[in-house]
Amino acid sequence: ITTLVDAGFLPGVSPTSGNDEGVGLNVNADLAAGALAGALKAERVVFMTDVEGIYRDYSDRETLISQITLDDLKKMKESFSGGMIPKVEAVADAVSAGARQAIVIDGRSGEAFTRLLAGESVGTLVTSG
Repeated sequence: ITTLVDAGFLPGVSPTSGNDEGVGLNVNADLAAGALAGALKAERVVFMTDVEGIYRDYSDRETLISQITLDDLKKMKESFSGGMIPKVEAVADAVSAGARQAIVIDGRSGEAFTRLLAGESVGTLVTSG
């Protein structure tokens, strides 16, 4: 992967795998991305979801967290449910393993991604400290 990146390519990684019997397995894409970003010591890894980012209270959209440290995110671990559990785990794993930043944005919104690429603050930024 680093050889491709160093050569100017943006590699795509498919989170599929297989067991010893040759049966295909679907690997959680967030967990695979978090592990890869951490191993590569990525400057930034972006996780897309179906909400604007991470909320202090999922039922209250006014509680969107714009920025949080890894330690503070871990303190909130018990408050997450459903699909946010593996997503937040992947975010934490990425930053713990060496990614400088992880960002959770609304993947349904092309505008959110465009704003992120333009350097604007969107979603939830997670940093090591």
